[in-house]
Amino acid sequence: MKTIWKYELLPNRIQTVTIPFDGRILTVQTKGDNVPLMWVLVDPDMPMRERCLGIYTTNTAVPDEPGRYIDSFMIHEGMLEFHLFEMETPPDGAESLPEDV
Repeated sequence: MKTIWKYELLPNRIQTVTIPFDGRILTVQTKGDNVPLMWVLVDPDMPMRERCLGIYTTNTAVPDEPGRYIDSFMIHEGMLEFHLFEMETPPDGAESLPEDV
């Protein structure tokens, strides 16, 4: 049986998260305290794997190949806009985030 897990992300960062294999990223939004949260449909019985995410602000440099676009979100009452992409492999210096289930 599948379930939905929630992950807290760091804005304006390249980071990795550990998600069960074949987990499907549903959306990223903010909730109350302006922290970006990502919801993922997962089968918790599947083995875990690292997934690499890039979050970029509007009007800043983005790699030529930023990855697959997931979603956009705003914080601070719309003053800052961010865009989430999933990359095939993590670049050097990517941060691993703990699960927030």
